[in-house]
Amino acid sequence: MQTEKTYNLTFTAGTLLLNETYAVAEAYLESGCDWGKTQTITFEQNLMAKDKVSTNKRFFSLVKQRISALNEEELDLLVNSTVLIRRQMLLLAICKAHALIFDFISVNVRDCFFAMQERVTHANFNEFFNEKKYVHPELEAITDLTVAKIRQVVFRILEQAELIESIDTGLIQRPYLSEKVERVIVKDNPKWLAAFLYSNNEINNACSLYE
Repeated sequence: MQTEKTYNLTFTAGTLLLNETYAVAEAYLESGCDWGKTQTITFEQNLMAKDKVSTNKRFFSLVKQRISALNEEELDLLVNSTVLIRRQMLLLAICKAHALIFDFISVNVRDCFFAMQERVTHANFNEFFNEKKYVHPELEAITDLTVAKIRQVVFRILEQAELIESIDTGLIQRPYLSEKVERVIVKDNPKWLAAFLYSNNEINNACSLYE
């Protein structure tokens, strides 16, 4: 079986990081999209709001990965829109930067939603993770303790992105995307609409709408 691209698991260093990502993205645009200047601003102004230098560096690296995954239009929406759209753009950035999270949402969470199961559970994630071991051998070496950490962070991200009501209930909440957001995502790659629980038919319809 052909092995897929190795999963980037650095997302375990933080959750959604909404405020931190917004602050760094704003600094990035104001610096003329210069990451060197952005890093200097981030540390001088403590945009990560962390006490330790090592923690600031770790969070900045994670936020940088996510911001770098967005195209120009998506980055503009992240910085210059409402908190709701900002949260949606950050979920998009996370899915683009961290394929494991996108795969879990686009397959397992969507399946739960359209099967009218109402909630996504730890058992759903465990099943997903075990299946992915067959195409991602790097997952085989991960301990049960680390799997639990990965699952915890993924569910926290789902909660903070408002895809689920809470990590306790796992109740699935489908986001509402404005026409502007939908158009920008389709222009990038319509597959990302699956992260917002669009069905395949709805994705095809959105493609036709914005051709």
